[in-house]
Amino acid sequence: MKRLLPVLFALVLPVAAFAQSAQGPEARMLKQLGLTDAQVSQVMDIQGKTQTSMRANAVQIRLLRAQLDKALLPATVDMPGVNTLITQIGQVRVDMQKTMVAARVQLRQIMGDEAFYAYTRYIRREMRGGMGVETRRTMGPGSFQHGGAMPGSGMMTEEMGSIQND
Repeated sequence: MKRLLPVLFALVLPVAAFAQSAQGPEARMLKQLGLTDAQVSQVMDIQGKTQTSMRANAVQIRLLRAQLDKALLPATVDMPGVNTLITQIGQVRVDMQKTMVAARVQLRQIMGDEAFYAYTRYIRREMRGGMGVETRRTMGPGSFQHGGAMPGSGMMTEEMGSIQND
C-alpha cells in the first residue's frame, strides 16, 4: 500500500494540474469580473447549451431550405407544401430567438448587469477575430479611445445574427 500511494499521487497530480490550467480565456475573464467558481461554471454551462441548441437549429434551417429548394424545382409547385416549409423555417428562427433571450436573461441574473455587459463585449471581440487593444489603437477617429462607440456595443442577440439570417 505504501508503494502504491506515491504512484497514485504521481498520477493524480498532473490531472489536477491540467484541470486547473484547462480554464480558457473566457473562464479567466469571468473570474476577473468577480464571479465565483460556481457562477463561472453556470455561465459556461449556459453558453455551451446555447451554442449546441443554436447549431442544431442552424442545421435544421439548412435542411428546411434544401427541402424548400427541392419543392420549388418542379414546373408545378406544391404551394401548400412550400408554405408549410416556410412556416417551419420561421418557427425555427423563433425558437433560436427564444433560446438567445433565455440565455441572456439567465446570464444577467447570474452575473449582474455590469459584468454581463463587460462579458458580452468580450465575447463580441472574440467572435470578430480577437479585436484586442492593439487593433483598437489603430482604428482611427471613430475608435473607442477617441470617444466613439466601442465595437460590438449592441445586443447579445446580434452575435447570432448570421445564423438567424441563413
